[in-house]
Amino acid sequence: MAHLAYFDESGDAGLVNSPTKFFVLCCVLIPENEWMNHLNALVELRQKVRSYAGVPTRPEIKATDPRRGQCALSGLRLSPAERFRIYRALMNYQARRMPGLKTFAIAIDKQGASARDREPREAAWTFALQRVDRFCIAGNSRAILFPDEGHGTFIKRLTRRLRRFQNIPGAFGGKLSIPIQRILEDPNDRQSHDSYFIQLADWNAFAAHRSPYVDPLPSCPNDMWDRLAGARLLDVNSVRGGPPGIVVYP
Repeated sequence: MAHLAYFDESGDAGLVNSPTKFFVLCCVLIPENEWMNHLNALVELRQKVRSYAGVPTRPEIKATDPRRGQCALSGLRLSPAERFRIYRALMNYQARRMPGLKTFAIAIDKQGASARDREPREAAWTFALQRVDRFCIAGNSRAILFPDEGHGTFIKRLTRRLRRFQNIPGAFGGKLSIPIQRILEDPNDRQSHDSYFIQLADWNAFAAHRSPYVDPLPSCPNDMWDRLAGARLLDVNSVRGGPPGIVVYP
């Protein structure tokens, strides 16, 4: 048994002149034996969105499009309420029509991480890879990584390093040396416009980012993350506690 782990980000990892306080990384885990069923479900979802709102099935719908009315949603004369109705439909569909899908997010307060000598992007990916590994150990599974294109070399080097050496804080103090064991091969980059599953991770990353648990925006509904309901992987912060399915650091 294996899982395909798709990743995308919301916000940027920079500290200087950055428009966002948080850097958010989201993972979507798809069981290999459900991959084709889930792909068919996403194709069906896009067909429903086309029928409802006239959005073509081929262009990528980015998570920021409903807020701004841009890209795939431009020229359709949809009101903000109608655009966010589409976003809610995208989120609801995952929870209702894609059994086996699990998702979680890592939200890094960039200034707080920097104060602890943690680079935001490396911290986010380290925490994410640790949790994918634990998820696979608990379920006797393996994982193959599919990040959004653009950070392949960085993620490859980090994954290789964590396979050989990883010290993590123990729940009761001290350090534990637990290299990751269940992530196969090097990451396989995907362009988001070529992968419905990377687009899922994009929608979920933005939903986590703008949830009431992280950094809500007045101009964006903050209920999107909670609409994922049981699709959220709650075990990711079972020791430290925190928002459902979101690891907030520090």
